[in-house]
Amino acid sequence: MQDPVLIIGASGTIGSAIAHTLSESGNKLILHGRRETDALRTLAVALDARYYAADLTSDMAAQEFFEVVGQENVHLSGIVFCAARPFPHKLALRTDWTVFQEQIDTQLKALHTTLQAFKPALEKRPDGARIIILSTEYVLGTPPQKIAPYIAAKAALTAYGQVVAQELLKAKIRVHIVAPGMVRSALTADMPDQYLDMVETEMPEAKFTSAEDVARVCALLMCHDGDPLYGTVIPVSRAARR
Repeated sequence: MQDPVLIIGASGTIGSAIAHTLSESGNKLILHGRRETDALRTLAVALDARYYAADLTSDMAAQEFFEVVGQENVHLSGIVFCAARPFPHKLALRTDWTVFQEQIDTQLKALHTTLQAFKPALEKRPDGARIIILSTEYVLGTPPQKIAPYIAAKAALTAYGQVVAQELLKAKIRVHIVAPGMVRSALTADMPDQYLDMVETEMPEAKFTSAEDVARVCALLMCHDGDPLYGTVIPVSRAARR
């Protein structure tokens, strides 16, 4: 039986697109969402996949999730980490620290505890396993204002990913870091449509990066062809940031 890929944050816009693309490529999937929602259930049915809901920022909920999934899956072929949580768009110094902490817990803490829990299941793959971490293109240049908690958490996540990419290589586990451009999603839902339309028309191709753009790159990285790219931050953006 094929070893599954665990997708953390599968019910989000990008996570769902990755799930569809990996499924179409023949991967068996395990889907995770922070809450049990219609979107998560519908996705699981459509892809014939099991799903679990757990808030990975909660130590108790995370431990229960790790134990259940671990008992049912001795081996994993990979993990895709694309957890996300909306945040208020405010200037950095007008943002309460609790918002920063929530983003850091959603990104860095959740990834760290997930990798600790499932490293043994990844190590048991004789031909190697893969981890894909979703960062953001804003860690590669000057970020916009009013998203400081998100950027701070993603910057920490990216640095962490680069470190564990070196540590896990000896176990034949390759860590890839993908940095998408702006995608219309729940994270942009509170931005005015007029503003988003203006930003989109000013892009070189006059369109945002799509979740499908990101998903296709992730599908490449989940197979041997993408292995040489481990540990690098790979931009997937239509904003021509170079």
